[in-house]
Amino acid sequence: MFTLWFMGRPASGKSTLAARIENELVGMGYRIENLDGDELRQNLHPELGFTKDDRALNNRRTAFISKLLNRNGIPTIVAMITPFREAQQRAREIVEEDSTFVLIYVKAHLEVCEERDPKGMYAWARENKIENFTGVNHPFQEPLDPEIVVNTAEQSPDECVDDIIAGLVELGVLEETLEDRYEFSLTRSEEAEIKDRLRSRGFF
Repeated sequence: MFTLWFMGRPASGKSTLAARIENELVGMGYRIENLDGDELRQNLHPELGFTKDDRALNNRRTAFISKLLNRNGIPTIVAMITPFREAQQRAREIVEEDSTFVLIYVKAHLEVCEERDPKGMYAWARENKIENFTGVNHPFQEPLDPEIVVNTAEQSPDECVDDIIAGLVELGVLEETLEDRYEFSLTRSEEAEIKDRLRSRGFF
């Protein structure tokens, strides 16, 4: 079993790539759970803030959930900023007690992330409307030993996905090769919607 831990600055593309890799792995036949950092924070521990200690606790809890899922035969994907090296290492230690931990650094320079700014968070942080925002008024430490690095400022999403899959094959996490992998262009939600439409029309 394995946990793929996507980390990087806000707006670096972590969640986008995590979803793309999830679809690829589902297409290969894996039953996988995608633990989105924002959803976990909102639903499991909304009381946590964004101080260093609260972020570390959030990371540890998520790593422990991943460990439990892995132990029960379910590989996991995590997308979290994970800005401190201490927390990166702690997540690795927790997961590696039972399974394989792969740290995937989704790299993008601060200026690139700020230009994307899909939620307007960087702008708010620059105006001092958000405290402890990574890269503006809170530190971000690049990982020292990631297994895989992709650069979303220089690579397209397709190129990043190809590099990640190739890296997982090289690490021995996946047995499939790029040439053999099943092309799966739909997200799981899109597939479910299509099935519902077909079912409503009597095809199932």
